[in-house]
Amino acid sequence: MPINLETALRRGVDRTVARNGLLLVGAMFVVSTVNAIVGLGVAPWAAASGAPPMGFPFSGEFGAALFAVPPAVGGLVSLLAGLATVVLTIGALRTFVSDEVERLPREHFTQNVVWPGVNFVVGAIVFAVIVGIGFVLLVVPGVFLFVSLAFWTVYVAVEDRNFVEGMRESWTLTRGHRLRLFLLGVAVVIVDIVVSAVFGLGGVAGGVVGTVSVQIGTALTTVFALATLAAAYDQLVGLGAEEEALPADSETPTPA
Repeated sequence: MPINLETALRRGVDRTVARNGLLLVGAMFVVSTVNAIVGLGVAPWAAASGAPPMGFPFSGEFGAALFAVPPAVGGLVSLLAGLATVVLTIGALRTFVSDEVERLPREHFTQNVVWPGVNFVVGAIVFAVIVGIGFVLLVVPGVFLFVSLAFWTVYVAVEDRNFVEGMRESWTLTRGHRLRLFLLGVAVVIVDIVVSAVFGLGGVAGGVVGTVSVQIGTALTTVFALATLAAAYDQLVGLGAEEEALPADSETPTPA
């Protein structure tokens, strides 16, 4: 039985707009917005100190920053924001594979997050390299690898696997479903583009106002993508369990 794309997308939307989904959107928004606003402050500090402008926001955004921030402080905030995002991602996946739709269980964000967090960081680098090489090889291998390994993060966060085991498990889990998972990914990307475009209109203003508008869209699309990934994972695990039980329950002999 193939994975049901409509069910996965609908559940992704439902979990995003549920109470705990919106709480996650709010948390993601706060972390990313603080990081972005502090980042805006690096440019005026560099301009005031006479540092080269290369790598900093355009000069038109200098006056929109709330305060000047030394690069070292900006880097520290960025690091902390990255770590917070990893913890939020782990907790979100653990929450979305459960039936909880009201609260955010504290243990999902506090218990056993160090080792999965390390695997998230290292695994993300390895995943990016593997998929990147695939895209260099005429795109199609990259898409195939992305779809085949997409669930490694769920195994790290939920099943306490390391990233190597997670990628191996994801490869097995997606076997026979990769085309439909690709179509699911396309649907998620289309939704993300539409939402980002809507909130990106506010980004035309630039500065803090534009940053806040863009980050709202980013938080929504991030949580939606995680919720849909978890929904697809639940479906695939359920289908796998049904397939394993079928030979024992059916009188039809299993083909050689």
